[in-house]
Amino acid sequence: MSKAKIFKHSELTLKPSVTPTGTSSIARVINAEISRTMGGGIEYLENASIDWTVTYDEVLFIHEGTLTIELDDGRYECNPGDIVWLPNGTHLKYIATERAGYFYCLYPFDWAARQGTIEP
Repeated sequence: MSKAKIFKHSELTLKPSVTPTGTSSIARVINAEISRTMGGGIEYLENASIDWTVTYDEVLFIHEGTLTIELDDGRYECNPGDIVWLPNGTHLKYIATERAGYFYCLYPFDWAARQGTIEP
């Protein structure tokens, strides 16, 4: 079992996350070294549109800019303070016309390995 940790925003290392439909910057801070069940971190999109299907349960907390979430039933503009719930199997499009940032938490943390793939 790991100990409690504090992750300072100024110390996070953002890395590119490249999908077939867009690129983001991500800091995956809650991972297999920290937890046996959950994953989490921050992600920034800027002038990006990413078409995705989540294969895990995920919660987003928008903390910067405006992130548009396009679901089967419509488009939703999400602003700082908004929370988004994305259950396993949700197809969506993340759209940021400017810089948008959010904290994410997902389960299970090892979704990609379970599917025989690598996280983008």
